[in-house]
Amino acid sequence: MVSNRQKSAPDAEVVFRAWCLNRTPITSLVSTRIATRLPRNAQLPFLTYFRAGGTPVFPRSEVLIEEAIFPVSCYAGRWGESGTTAQADYAGAYSLAAAVQEAAFNESNDPITLSDGSKALIYGFEIYDGISRIEETETGLGLYTITVGMTYRYDE
Repeated sequence: MVSNRQKSAPDAEVVFRAWCLNRTPITSLVSTRIATRLPRNAQLPFLTYFRAGGTPVFPRSEVLIEEAIFPVSCYAGRWGESGTTAQADYAGAYSLAAAVQEAAFNESNDPITLSDGSKALIYGFEIYDGISRIEETETGLGLYTITVGMTYRYDE
């Protein structure tokens, strides 16, 4: 008997980071400074994201396709040190958010190879919340956000 068992999609946060690292408009601004948390005194600009939810797409189909929702935060500026005040760089933060938006908008059917050798196929992204400026009082940095949904699955 032949098995048609479909594997679950890889961890969405791992797939999203790998996707970001393979997009020149993003990495030209942040290099590899992409993580689920903003480290204190990290080199800037910096992109953070986390999986805020999602759902299986067509849960009764023969292929396990998922949609994952990611709020993305784009930080830029200079940290305050030794009694100095942090300096926000809103233009830099906006440029990073715009690079994420552009890359997500133009995405279509891209296979991604993860660091462990597994693969995912990204069907595309949906932009749920456009670019928004946030007054970041805790860090004093420039911050823009955007929320995207990534539709993807395991790929052989």
